[in-house]
Amino acid sequence: MSLEIIIKTCDGESVHGKNSERFCQTDKKTLILKCLNSILYAVSGRNDNTQITIIDDASSQECVDSMKKILESYKHPSELIVRDKRDYNEATLQYFELARNSDKTLVYCVEDDYLHFPNAISEMEFFYKHAFTQLHGTKDIVLHPFDDPDNYLSKYMDKSHIVQHGGRHWRTNYYTTCTFFTTPSVINRGWEHFENFAKNYGKDPTINENSTINNVWRSENVQLFNPMPSLALHMQFEANRDKLIDWKKLWNIIPELSQP
Repeated sequence: MSLEIIIKTCDGESVHGKNSERFCQTDKKTLILKCLNSILYAVSGRNDNTQITIIDDASSQECVDSMKKILESYKHPSELIVRDKRDYNEATLQYFELARNSDKTLVYCVEDDYLHFPNAISEMEFFYKHAFTQLHGTKDIVLHPFDDPDNYLSKYMDKSHIVQHGGRHWRTNYYTTCTFFTTPSVINRGWEHFENFAKNYGKDPTINENSTINNVWRSENVQLFNPMPSLALHMQFEANRDKLIDWKKLWNIIPELSQP
């Protein structure tokens, strides 16, 4: 199956809080480059049709140049789209539009602060095929690579089914960030929710993932899963840290692909 990985990047301050408050305590440029390296390393052995597309929301020239250098080391087709004017809402809309309009079988929309294990992409694709077959093609499959600590808070603790495949467990779920692995058709059918989030997040206090895109995952013909343990870590704030995984160990094993 063909795959397009669409990465949304910005080395400015997060709309969620100050970059200095991230638990990894590094600058955003360094974090972006490390996470990008982790994604490319995770997909480096994939032989099928693979495309990397980065939509950058007016990062510094230094960050853009560094991303270009990393992409030059990547063997599959890639594209770096750099926006001139920083605007979270417009960049997010463009990010979702790229996924909706992709001509690949699968799309992986991923934000720039997810650090991936080397086996993350292959395991997600492997499980995607398994889940689709096990459900006899009756549901579209969506994967979120992070076993978010929020899922274990009482307000999000929904009844889940646990399945085992590929040496790990996966749980059914209903919540993601703007990072998810699925097909373009799922995004197209639920477009009103993606568009609503992109245009109104940060402007209307009632608009967040749970009031918009999570409604797509709750649809009768869609099933969302996340791995246990995580296949990618959300390198955001202390409340987002997966305490079952040593993030520093993962950080240190990711190679710098742009180095000779």
